[in-house]
Amino acid sequence: MPTREYYLNSDFDLSLRGRPSLLESADATFIHEMAWHYLFAAGPADSLIVHRPLPEDFLAYLSGKGLPAPRQVLDPSFSPESLFIPFGWDVHAAGLSLRYAEPPAHPPLAAVKTANSRAFGLELERALSDGASPEEYGSLHATLESLEIALGSALAERSYPSGWVAKGDHGHAATANRRIPFHPLGEEDRRCLRQLFSEHGRVVLEPWHERLLDMSVNFTVDPGGAVRDLRGHELVNSRDGAFLGVKIAPSGLPPEPWLEELEASAREVAKALDAVGYFGPVSVDAYVWKAPEGPRLRAVVDINARNSMALPAHGLASRLPGKSLLWMWTKPRKLALPADYPILDAGLGVDAFDPASGLGILAVSPLHRVPVSSNETARPKRVGFLFSAENEEGLARQQMAFASALGRR
Repeated sequence: MPTREYYLNSDFDLSLRGRPSLLESADATFIHEMAWHYLFAAGPADSLIVHRPLPEDFLAYLSGKGLPAPRQVLDPSFSPESLFIPFGWDVHAAGLSLRYAEPPAHPPLAAVKTANSRAFGLELERALSDGASPEEYGSLHATLESLEIALGSALAERSYPSGWVAKGDHGHAATANRRIPFHPLGEEDRRCLRQLFSEHGRVVLEPWHERLLDMSVNFTVDPGGAVRDLRGHELVNSRDGAFLGVKIAPSGLPPEPWLEELEASAREVAKALDAVGYFGPVSVDAYVWKAPEGPRLRAVVDINARNSMALPAHGLASRLPGKSLLWMWTKPRKLALPADYPILDAGLGVDAFDPASGLGILAVSPLHRVPVSSNETARPKRVGFLFSAENEEGLARQQMAFASALGRR
């Protein structure tokens, strides 16, 4: 079997809106750093294409922890004999795949675009939601005027007092979302919504639910609609739903009592994706919300017909079996980051990652970068950390130790 070569085209959702890939530009932005956070999606024998090389001291730190990084291939180089695995299939990724000795099969790009649209997800969710009212989980709008009419009706009926969220047809990690409180739209709301309609064409309006638990189910849809390699995790999101990290149980599956329903939902999603011609990796976000009758599962919130940003965390889980893991990323300004990795370990003390036990706190992305221009700082846009413990209590204790060692005072 050939080694795998991963490519994080993390501007994937922009391509679905007809925009060119940022990765083809020379702009050294967060987009080019993102591959660093995908490091452990690849196995030790695999490779990862990067646009900026990883600092040597970080690679030495990982090796010293018994978790050597996969081989990094600096763009535009590639490994022709490898199996090419992009984050998601789009025009850019399809073009790159032709460089390889055996270009991998991929779904029609029109099917990728359909599968990733919120309109598709909304239609499927309605079909799967027995007994739910047509508007309970959202409504699709092609104009701001249509959206305002729907809001006006809900206001008149005093429905959903927590407000709403508007989601662009193609977006991810809350990057194309707009929270709307429970009152008529203001001018700033309208300005932001006009921008959403301009960029996406269509917008889904959903009631804002009080979330009790965020989760995700990841799997592969085979041609024919069968589900393969199902796994899952808790999502760590911001209040507005932006992705901050994942928590993975030793089982590598979503928590009970929701697992059975999520597995059944995954099978239905796979059938629907197969019906539009999509096959390949899928990530489906879900949450438990505080319904009037009690906690209720919303099993199909967003369908992402691509690989998951949680793939590196699951990659680490396979190398640290039996552990409870928390994988987090944050902005460096929120932490008092040390100058180097020995200082990091010294500050963490007994909670620094121990390769013998597989327990402790590990930096999973560089604490610094080598600036390529005079106006760049040495800090990356995001830093990532892994917490590995025997159980939930251990994770909670490590988080307290991390806050004590690296929290700003």
